[in-house]
Order: sequence, then C-alpha cells, then structure tokens
Amino acid sequence: MDSILNSPFFNASLLAGLLFLFMGFMIRKYPPRSMKTWYGYRTFSSTINENTWHEANQYAAFLSRRMAYILIPFGLLMALLFKTQTDLFLYLTVTPVIICALLLTGLTEWHLLQEFDEDGERKIKKE
Repeated sequence: MDSILNSPFFNASLLAGLLFLFMGFMIRKYPPRSMKTWYGYRTFSSTINENTWHEANQYAAFLSRRMAYILIPFGLLMALLFKTQTDLFLYLTVTPVIICALLLTGLTEWHLLQEFDEDGERKIKKE
C-alpha cells in the first residue's frame, strides 16, 4: 500500500481529474433535482431560483468534464516524467488542480451573470 501512495501515478492532477470526470458525468446523468439535494454546484448566485440552479449545475458539469480532459493527461505526463514524488512534483501536480477549481467556479459564475439578472430572471439576448 505504501508503494502505491508514493508512486508518481498517485498524484493530485490525476486523482482530481478522475474526480472531475466522475462529477461531470454524474451531474449530467443524474442532475440534482432541487437545491435541497446533498450534491450540486451550490453558490449564492446558483441558488437564487430553480432556473439558476439547473443552469449552473449543467454548465459546471460541462466544465468539469472539460477540465478532467486536461488534468488526467497532465497527471499521467507528470507520472511518466518523475520517478519519485518530489517537492517540485507536488507543486506541478497540485497547481493545475487549484487553477481548474478556481476556473470552474469563476467561469460558472460568469456564465450565470451573462444568462440571468440579479433577480434570477433570464436575460433577453439581442441578436
């Protein structure tokens, strides 16, 4: 067990990428039905009403899958480049996870701002 934990294949990018992929597909296939469920993308702007809740979860699930497609290959690449877990290895595998988590939140919030007004009503798009 100790050799698995110390393996370069046991890294933050790879594990978080798998988690992002799982979350993205699960929320896509089984979207949270209401804001009272234990899972889902839950922020102030996503819980204004049911429309913002469903839009935020749909968009966050989409982004989560896309970020997993970046994190998983990056984690595998780092595992192939490093023979052992070093400090540099730790920084290189944790940093993309932090960036992706921040991007997931920021981009989803930005999407909600573009789609809804402050009362949670869908904006009318000019074409």
